[in-house]
Amino acid sequence: MEFFQHAVMTMNSTIKIFISYSHQDAHYLQPDSLLGFLKGLEREGIEFWTDREIKPGELWDQVIKNQIQTCDIALVLISQGFLDSDYCHNVEIAHFLAGTKYLFPVILSPCNWKRHDWLASRQFLPGGDMTVEEHYREAGERKRLFLAIREGLMERAQLIRQQKSSPHIPPSPPPISMTGKAKIAFCQRLGEDWKLLADYLEITPAEQNRFATGDEGRHIWVWLDNRGRLHELPGMLTDINRPDLARIFTSAPE
Repeated sequence: MEFFQHAVMTMNSTIKIFISYSHQDAHYLQPDSLLGFLKGLEREGIEFWTDREIKPGELWDQVIKNQIQTCDIALVLISQGFLDSDYCHNVEIAHFLAGTKYLFPVILSPCNWKRHDWLASRQFLPGGDMTVEEHYREAGERKRLFLAIREGLMERAQLIRQQKSSPHIPPSPPPISMTGKAKIAFCQRLGEDWKLLADYLEITPAEQNRFATGDEGRHIWVWLDNRGRLHELPGMLTDINRPDLARIFTSAPE
């Protein structure tokens, strides 16, 4: 009975970590490297996922997005190959940020990380201008760094468990106004960001091509209305960095 209770507790409090990496750095997933050093955390109820677990025949893009949606932490292994990857940057990182996932970056090798605001504004390991491959070449030093990563992930997992177990009543959102005036203001002010919003909504290119030029905002409004999703629009606009448009639904248009 005690074993069963422990198993249920572990299952209910499992923390999922998505490992985001460039395939150029796949050697860090080997048993004798970083992932091997972290594997023991699975006994602590921490589950790791990489794209190596995608099965033949599965739609890999959808599987990855589903895993991002359900993960608690993103362990992001940064190299120039990672930063130059369209998929890593435009899909994985974009979805992590939109879903407010906790990002745990590790700088593997010299790269232009300072040019990326989402990374430059975060604390990461090893820290400063140091990288794993430049400053932790000796086996003992590298294992010491891997231990710091392991302890950092464990600490974050404990905080997330506490947040999940604590009763939390979210504040009531401000009332959303979907009036004709709000619709007009949205359509007039969306501008070229209609493309970003359409991509965020995963509206297919074929559907986008049917939008009348200059009237894309109205088409997106109708697209959302037909699917009963208009109430999500303010949050979507905030996610694509247009809080000015999000505000027109909670206050009178300027």
